[in-house]
Amino acid sequence: MILSTGVMRAIARSHPTIAMDVLASPANAAILEASDWVREVIVFDKRRTAGYLPTMRRLRAMRYDAVIDCMVTAPSVTTLLLILASGARYRVGIAGRGNDAAFNLTVPESPDPNAHMVERLAALVRAFEVDPRTAERRPAIDLTDAERAAADAIWGDAGAAFRVVINVSAGTVARRWPPERYVAVMQHIRQRNDRVAFRVIGAPREMERAERVARDGGGTVVRTPSLRDAFALVATADFVFTPDTSIAHAAAAFRVPCVAMYIRGTTERWGLYDSPGASVEHPQATLEDLGVETMVRAVDEVLRANGKGRGRRAAANTEGERR
Repeated sequence: MILSTGVMRAIARSHPTIAMDVLASPANAAILEASDWVREVIVFDKRRTAGYLPTMRRLRAMRYDAVIDCMVTAPSVTTLLLILASGARYRVGIAGRGNDAAFNLTVPESPDPNAHMVERLAALVRAFEVDPRTAERRPAIDLTDAERAAADAIWGDAGAAFRVVINVSAGTVARRWPPERYVAVMQHIRQRNDRVAFRVIGAPREMERAERVARDGGGTVVRTPSLRDAFALVATADFVFTPDTSIAHAAAAFRVPCVAMYIRGTTERWGLYDSPGASVEHPQATLEDLGVETMVRAVDEVLRANGKGRGRRAAANTEGERR
């Protein structure tokens, strides 16, 4: 969903007469809150069969002019059923995926079969007379002032320090990195700047790992009740270190320098997009034996490239001197 936001926004803003609604899963719906280019988010849980008929009726009642299939890699039978049920005049999809009969307006897919997900999604803008080569398609997450203020409060008196978010949530076992290696990266960052503030986050089921990393690495565990709480913490950080999860894409959306760890064969399609960070792909199927040295080098390169590491107050003073 995060990687789709830039393309959806480009379509929504391509013509002043467009009003865009988005059908989203319960997990993804929160990503679009506060996005002014979305009229309404319709939450649909495909695991609840009782919700299928009411959702189909709701889509039909809205009398949409067009419906767009954003499942550009693996066609979804559920999505196709909802598209057909909507009764929209135009059913927009990417051609050549074996489901062309479900659409009456198709666009050619990206010429690169290994293109990044954002590039694959960008092909859809052609249906709205937008050139995918020039469209602004960088993912974007909108936050409210209250959300940013709450995140700033979590940093507390560390406001002038170099703010670093360490995310230990892996999503899958293959992307799980040993706690002691997170600690080693934190120690290295502290050697670069002793005025660093670490905030360690993780999913509820991985909170024990987060607490261990925070304790041994000299950080503070932050429990983020909602996905947007985590996003706001990322948005107010100076640097993010994470495995390949939504946190990495959130950092890219907020233009926060980030180093993200990827397993073999995933970076080209799912790596950081248009980001001041770095995607580090390990040549193995898991991150278990990804060495600290590799990640430390990546951290140093990203911090050096972005002039990071001195903290917000020092950076602000330098900017003031330049002016």
